[in-house]
Amino acid sequence: MRQLLKCLALFFLTAGSFCLHAQSAKPRLVEYLPNYKGLAWSSYASSINFTKMTHMNLAFGNPPKCSGVCTAASDMTFSIKGQTDADVDAAITAAHAAGVKVVLSIGGGGGDQLILQFYNAGLSQQLTDSLDRYVQAHKIDGIDVDIEDPSNMGAPFLTFVNTLVAKFRPQGKLITAAVAQYLQGSMPSAALHQFDFINVMVYSSLAASNTALQYYLNECHVPKDQIVLGVPFFGSTAGDDKEEDYKTIFGAYPNAWRVDLAGGGLLDDGKAFHYASEETMKQETLLGRQYGGIMVWEMMGDAPAPHSLLSVILNNL
Repeated sequence: MRQLLKCLALFFLTAGSFCLHAQSAKPRLVEYLPNYKGLAWSSYASSINFTKMTHMNLAFGNPPKCSGVCTAASDMTFSIKGQTDADVDAAITAAHAAGVKVVLSIGGGGGDQLILQFYNAGLSQQLTDSLDRYVQAHKIDGIDVDIEDPSNMGAPFLTFVNTLVAKFRPQGKLITAAVAQYLQGSMPSAALHQFDFINVMVYSSLAASNTALQYYLNECHVPKDQIVLGVPFFGSTAGDDKEEDYKTIFGAYPNAWRVDLAGGGLLDDGKAFHYASEETMKQETLLGRQYGGIMVWEMMGDAPAPHSLLSVILNNL
């Protein structure tokens, strides 16, 4: 009998250890759904490939710009520009049906001014209460903080993050962030370590991706499985003065999937675009798999089969 109990104990210990390992080893696949492509999400929802996707980030939800100085009486109602409530709900319903968590990304390049105008005015609580009403109305699973203005990421930013955590974490909602090395010197460490995981924006090369992941692991001391590598479904010029979707680049240069640089043709007067080829995307996916997974900016930028970058990710994640 004693031997049987010992065997059972060993079995459950081993099984439990396996389950924990299996759960922690599963990489995330976070994909951003943008609002600026002129396409209603209700129409697009049925074409989304949810295979292996774990999180769909709606980009971006923001309040209006204040008329003059922001006060507690200012309009803080959140919305996603260009999408109706029905459009938003259609995308969320499709994601939830596939078992995917839906996260509202707030701020964004330029849009971050609509967030920081309130927290810089000491209105973090009021803004968070308004955000909570939007989250509850649309059954959203979490918030992704995307502030990309290093001059506005000090103590008021920390207060805002703390307020978000106090409001949403007891509800079981996720609090994540889009981060980058060039921003990190301005973000309080106490804010960085509040997030459930971070999406690292590094879209230039495999070497830069490795450097950024090592930075967050070794210098910022973020747990490895909480660091998600961002990869691009777009290309940019050397001076970052122009961007094009990967599908647009591929349409202009049919062999673009082979290399990381294309140009000299009719697209944008022959400008050369740097992007991730299929082989580079494979290597970046394998790198992200060693950490917390892969984040895609953004899902509408992919090329069609047989040269879909998402297919490369799915085959290697």
